[in-house]
This record gives sequence, C-alpha cells and structure tokens, in this order.
Amino acid sequence: MRAKLGHINRAVAAMLSLVWACAGVVGLVAAYARGRWVLGLAALFALTYAAIWAHVVARARLLTWKEIAVPWRGRSERSNRPTAREGPMRPKR
Repeated sequence: MRAKLGHINRAVAAMLSLVWACAGVVGLVAAYARGRWVLGLAALFALTYAAIWAHVVARARLLTWKEIAVPWRGRSERSNRPTAREGPMRPKR
C-alpha cells in the first residue's frame, strides 16, 4: 500500500482540485458565451483533472495509473482477499 499523504500535501492537492474546478467552470462559461466547442472540451478535461485531485484528497494518498484510468473499480474487490504475505484469512476475535 502506498504511504499516506501528510496534511500539507493534502492541502496542496485540495488547492489544485479547487483551481482546476474553477478553471473548468470558467471554461464552460466561456465556451457557452463564445460558442466554441474546443473550450468546452478543455473545460471538461479541467473538471476531470479536478475530480482526480479531489479523489487524492479523499483517499489521502496518490493514485495509481490503474485507479485513474478505471476509477469505478476500486480496491474493495481486492481488499477482501489475503495477500501472499498475510497468509490465510483467520476469523477475527
């Protein structure tokens, strides 16, 4: 498992998320006002990037490329299986 991010790193990630979200909203408004679809595409990219940084803040760790590419397939399906280091699952007492 990756190391947890500290408070300062999470604050920076939150600021990055906020900046990208603001850029996305401004881009969508500009795309609507000017009628330029390319601005809309750039704005959607910015909003996606903002969501990725928000996900980093929520998980308190950097994401893997697989988690970025397929965010709906979380680690939950793998978390129930023991790893080779843990050995067989034992009931909790």
